[in-house]
Amino acid sequence: MIGKTIRGAFIAIALLLVLTGLATAQDRTPQPYTPEEFQTWMKEAWRGAAVFVGSFPFTLFATLEAYDTVRYVSNNFNPSYAPWPLGSGAAVSYSGEETLWLALSAVSLSMVIAGIDFLLGRINERSPSH
Repeated sequence: MIGKTIRGAFIAIALLLVLTGLATAQDRTPQPYTPEEFQTWMKEAWRGAAVFVGSFPFTLFATLEAYDTVRYVSNNFNPSYAPWPLGSGAAVSYSGEETLWLALSAVSLSMVIAGIDFLLGRINERSPSH
């Protein structure tokens, strides 16, 4: 009987804390960021990371397709080496070295895209119309 009372009191206190937290959270309105709140290098780093991460799926796909096409042609158009849309489910898998090389190539290409975006942003900032 005492165990049920303690458990009920614990649940009531927890519920009271949650409801109090919700009531006070609704009273606060978030303020928009001010232009001075973040330094320029922080904004550029954020954009660079976003461009890098956002471009990675596309660079990985392009790297795999280009490598598969070269591998298909260099193996005398062997159907086992056909690239993705043409190949069957029994394609020859990549070796560990090939997988590492493909991943590094895709990451490097994403870094190049982020670098180009950074340079274009700098050029755009220095243009007279900006």
